Amino acid sequence: MQVLQSIAEAIGHTPMVKLNRFGAGLGHNILAKCEFLNPGGSIKDRIAWHMVTEAEKEGRLKPGDTIIEATAGNTGVGLAMAAALKGYKLTTVMSAKVSQDKVNLLKALGAKVVIVPSGKAVDHPEHFINKARSMAQTSGAWLADQFNNADNVEAHYQTTGPEIWEQTEGTVDVLIAGAGTGGTLSGADRYLKERKASIKIVLADPAGSVQADTFYHRDKKSASYLVEGIGGDFIPQNLHLANLDAAIKISDSEAIDTAHKLMEKEALFVGSSSGCIIAAAVKYCAEMEGSGKNIVAVLPDGGRAYMSTIYDDKWLAERNMHLLENAN
Repeated sequence: MQVLQSIAEAIGHTPMVKLNRFGAGLGHNILAKCEFLNPGGSIKDRIAWHMVTEAEKEGRLKPGDTIIEATAGNTGVGLAMAAALKGYKLTTVMSAKVSQDKVNLLKALGAKVVIVPSGKAVDHPEHFINKARSMAQTSGAWLADQFNNADNVEAHYQTTGPEIWEQTEGTVDVLIAGAGTGGTLSGADRYLKERKASIKIVLADPAGSVQADTFYHRDKKSASYLVEGIGGDFIPQNLHLANLDAAIKISDSEAIDTAHKLMEKEALFVGSSSGCIIAAAVKYCAEMEGSGKNIVAVLPDGGRAYMSTIYDDKWLAERNMHLLENAN
């Protein structure tokens, strides 16, 4: 067994698992890319490490600097690991929407956590992204800026896309993912379509997000939703909507129920965003002609960050969330 020189070398190379019981009978293969098995627990490990190392190379991040980032939690975890390895300080700015599990985890990893009210408009100074930007400007800290930083997209072009291609031996027909920053879809899309132009790229979008409506040029109005980490009230610079082939909206109840069913049927313990993405994959499969197509669904993070939310009966009851009895 190879001995790694640091935990950073464990980032990526995540397994892909065929779903055998969930969604059975659809006529196509749903292949789950298990990003929750990254060392920090999410796909965001990939971009955090890449953004930090590229900023160092270009002199934008120097020894002793502080990193500031607006995050739903997972990028913050990845940055906390990078900061620990490289000797930086980290401040994360998070919306009050995020689970307490993520707040506690970031504090345990040595990050300073700033919580701002949820539901603020994208142009409001207390919107979590604007707050992080203003804090970085005031303090002189390096803003990772995952929503606009092109190194985010490049990380997925260099790693996620190639892994999907290699693991499916080039037989991937559809890629389905959510978009928090858009990096996963934009980076993997570019790599895969360079090799197979017929591949379809599909956005899984929580109901309440404006991303799918923007893609279809529909009237859009953001609303609150429970799914964490994907969707949003604006289109990030790193989300290249013009490269998508379809977008599917998924309700909170569908996403949360699917997350529970994935554990029950496939022993995949995942977060609400993963539930949203698999629910979208099932819907997309149901509309596809023929049979035997390979649909790769990217599962961003695991369920342990949501023990106080989607896996807590009291939390579900308070939000009138009732798991569906007859789901796939």
